[in-house]
Amino acid sequence: GFKKGRREKGMKLDFIDVRRAYFHARSRREVYVALPPEDWEEGKCGKLRKEMYGNQDAAQNWEYEYVEAMESMGFRRGMATPCAFYMKERNLRVVVHGDDFTSCGPEHAVAWFKRRIEAKYESKHSTLGPGKEHESSIRILNRVLTWTAHGIMYEAGQRHVDIVIQE
Repeated sequence: GFKKGRREKGMKLDFIDVRRAYFHARSRREVYVALPPEDWEEGKCGKLRKEMYGNQDAAQNWEYEYVEAMESMGFRRGMATPCAFYMKERNLRVVVHGDDFTSCGPEHAVAWFKRRIEAKYESKHSTLGPGKEHESSIRILNRVLTWTAHGIMYEAGQRHVDIVIQE
């Protein structure tokens, strides 16, 4: 993602974790819940407008939410892998896994995407790259990615190590 001698101008990897993702998803069917003790009244209950963790539809409704958001930004959804998105105009790729967004593209495109996500969802982010303003190592999905002089090093999960190295 960079030309020799211009490493800082190459592609960047940005990792965004949306906090309390399910609470951003609209409830798509009628779901009623018991009210907490401080709001409880005989014969009263609450109707969900947004999803909650533990609700049967929460993950699916979060998917509807983020797909709608990505498409409204101009991304095209992958046909073979529906959790992958691409925006040709910005040369930007994004993969979503649950509430984690991993984007790859030129720094200006990655920064644009980060601003758009932060405006819509409460989130935290880290950028992996060669500069002092970037992280040199990041933990994502219980894996460690490290930016080195030779490229990106990806640490396998212990379960995978155990499978490969059998005694």
